[in-house]
Amino acid sequence: MAVAQNVIFVTVCSLYLFSFSSSLSTLDLNGAWIVSNEVRGYNVSGSVPGSMYTALLAAGVIQDPYYRRNDETYRWIAKEDWNYSRTFTVIPKLMAMKTIVLVCEGLDTVGKVFVNGKVVGKSDNMFVRYTFDVKDLLKIGENIIKVEFQSAVNYAAERSKQYSYTVPPTCPTPQSHGDCHVNMIRKEQCSFSWDWGPSFPTQGIWRDIYIQGYNSAVIRDVTTETMRGSDGLWTLQVAVFFEVTSVLVSGQLRIQLDKTTVLHVSNITISQSNSSHTLTLKIPKEENIMMWWPNGYGNQTLYQLYVYFESKISPEISSKKIKIGFRTVKLNQEYVTQNKSQGREFYFVINGQSIFAKGSNWVPADSFLETVTRARIQNRLQSAKDVHMNMLRVWGGGVYESDEFYEIADELGIMIWQDFMFGCAMYPTDKSFLSSVTSEVLHQIRRLKHHPSIIAYSGNNENEKALRQNWYGTSTNFTRYYNDYIQLYKETLMPVVVNEDSSRPFLPSSPTDGLESESEGWVAQDPGSEYFGDIHDYRYLDPYFDYKVYRIPRFASEYGLQSWCSYETLEPVFAESDMDYWSDLCDYRQHHPFGNFQMMAEALLYMKLPNSSDVKQKFKDLIYITQINQAIAMKTETEHYRRWQNRLDSTGRGHTMGALYWQLDDIWQAPTWASIEYTGKWKMLHYYARHFFAPMLISPIMDGEFLDVYVVVDQVPPQPITNNLTISLHRWDQMGALQNWVVEFKINSTAGSVFRRNVTDLLTKTSCDLPQRCFFYMYLTNTQEPSAWVTLSTFREAIGLQKANIKITNLRTTGEDKIFNLTITTDNFAPFVWIDAYGIKGRFSDNGFLLAQSQKNISFYAWESVTLDRFNSSLSIKSLMDVYYE
Repeated sequence: MAVAQNVIFVTVCSLYLFSFSSSLSTLDLNGAWIVSNEVRGYNVSGSVPGSMYTALLAAGVIQDPYYRRNDETYRWIAKEDWNYSRTFTVIPKLMAMKTIVLVCEGLDTVGKVFVNGKVVGKSDNMFVRYTFDVKDLLKIGENIIKVEFQSAVNYAAERSKQYSYTVPPTCPTPQSHGDCHVNMIRKEQCSFSWDWGPSFPTQGIWRDIYIQGYNSAVIRDVTTETMRGSDGLWTLQVAVFFEVTSVLVSGQLRIQLDKTTVLHVSNITISQSNSSHTLTLKIPKEENIMMWWPNGYGNQTLYQLYVYFESKISPEISSKKIKIGFRTVKLNQEYVTQNKSQGREFYFVINGQSIFAKGSNWVPADSFLETVTRARIQNRLQSAKDVHMNMLRVWGGGVYESDEFYEIADELGIMIWQDFMFGCAMYPTDKSFLSSVTSEVLHQIRRLKHHPSIIAYSGNNENEKALRQNWYGTSTNFTRYYNDYIQLYKETLMPVVVNEDSSRPFLPSSPTDGLESESEGWVAQDPGSEYFGDIHDYRYLDPYFDYKVYRIPRFASEYGLQSWCSYETLEPVFAESDMDYWSDLCDYRQHHPFGNFQMMAEALLYMKLPNSSDVKQKFKDLIYITQINQAIAMKTETEHYRRWQNRLDSTGRGHTMGALYWQLDDIWQAPTWASIEYTGKWKMLHYYARHFFAPMLISPIMDGEFLDVYVVVDQVPPQPITNNLTISLHRWDQMGALQNWVVEFKINSTAGSVFRRNVTDLLTKTSCDLPQRCFFYMYLTNTQEPSAWVTLSTFREAIGLQKANIKITNLRTTGEDKIFNLTITTDNFAPFVWIDAYGIKGRFSDNGFLLAQSQKNISFYAWESVTLDRFNSSLSIKSLMDVYYE
């Protein structure tokens, strides 16, 4: 009988898959609206989702907001109040519904909503879904909706003025050219500026808006948790959250996995006071569930989950479908040794497998979130996967990202460390603020919980560290701000998280000492200790190419160095006169204090500066030099972390299991820490990430007088890995090896030294009379990949480097106008070879490399259709010695 019922149900559900959308009456209000400002008389067409900036830009009222100093020129826009309005038509079918609500998935930020001239509700939080009852205000035929927004800048300033004490910091640093009091408003924190982004405090409807009518109940959210028993079978917990019209509503709940498996059918009764229903479902063994794995560890198998509710009092069906993945997650914080003073572990375990987290940090991809398309997100996250990343941290000063972002992360196997949106500040704790935060956290967890890619929550970005280290002068009244911190994160935010989602670890902050922070009252004496939790670590003006300057943490969730984006990326937003490293605009665009000077000082530690007499050419050369700085720094630091993943020093430091550099993407065209430019173009760092995050890494270091070569692999292999490593000694001034050493090695763990020799002994009886004249190059003997190289001096001290005659030859295509193959030839060693395809969207298979052979084959993967002739005409190539002019 059960089998027969399932067959019938599958047939019925197959019909539902195509017909459920007509069961409820929904009126989409996205599209064309009128954006107006009464004071200045503006009345322009704008799109929803959207903001007043993009509406004014489309209407020709303003130029590109990113052009030159337009963030300053257009500061008036954010200080005005903007209105959104439109008409819409209500048909009798909708009007006949018992309940009609206006659903606003995202109002940015402080607004008052009118329907037909009557106030239906207010908003003050960008991260909350607002649902307003509009049944009694609608009429058949034409209706008018209007949202009157208030300047976020003015609102935040007024909130600060009225608050009983100062909540710091009141303003950003002067170099950020930003607006004040952003911590007083529940809005994208970086929209008031940051040290890598401009101030564009938007107003508008930034996510979907629609009217929905129903007679009994509507499914608003569906959440899931996956658990695996000792017998290997999976359990799926499903929670369904309704909005209910009547005091009691009965109906049939159906849950289906993909299009073939009925997991559950039952009759339920819900009400306005008890409007959710939670089920724990055993997945039959016959389903042969495939697990979801992070990138590099297995497949990213996803399943469609369909949830239907058919009311008994009204012939309507409410439904929702989501994609889920089956996986388990654990954060290991056990003590590293029996000596508890040596600290705790800090690493993620997915499906029982310890994972070394390789990745970066994500900031909003644009100041104008409506411009961030699915294609753009796909490109950035695919670029992360292409360099072997398996984790991104969604940073706490931006936004809870779009549904598309998390869907793509699910598909690509990119684990998400999800911060809540509190960053680099203390926050108010009045009743209305805490109530708004509670609604925000509740909504966001129910929206995001089903995504297998999300593996951790963090309460905030750097606020524990800021409080303890007195970043904002809080030490004068530490108790007050400490109590605020506890009230916001421990007593308000955390209980909601734990109650709504116990399947993922919750961290109070980042950086944090994790369980140690909790034991010390949630604000540790040393947040970011090497012995606990995660660290944020930045080294400016240190010798970034020397691994010994870096700490040995359990997990590095932020570290970075700046570089400039390419000349090509700057051209649309810089004038010709701005194309000088020391121009006023370059100084204005640099939001990090003394950042441009730091980059030059860093470069001088490692190499000589370009000396072209042509200002524009010198600017291009200096951009190239800053990208070398950044790439070498992140390579050195990241490989340092990977080498420490399976060993401890005498004090207990080590077992480093995460490296997330700052940052992946750019919000605009400027000097930042990003490895991908605003346009999607890869910086040299991103190409280097493809090597230092590779599943197998050769990582050589100079340990005093010794050459020490490590091999690192992502996970403990089922059996030892044996291979041969060739190590070659070279002089900079002559091609060919002076000496080769071939060693057989066996790797029994994730990282280990396979070759350690005194350099003086290695140079004996060779023509390398001075270390500055030479370098080592090494590779796996059979495959030539992976490879690595290490110099015996900085490039500033190197002897014998000559300008190489580098050429691009044998250019060919696959015939699809998407993949191009080319050969690079040289007559001398060429460090940091940089190939550019100007004006072509795409990326090379490798770039910024040491050309140590007479030729190297490279591929270019175009992201658009490009002819061979156009691609050929776009190409240029250079190496380090090409930026020095006689």
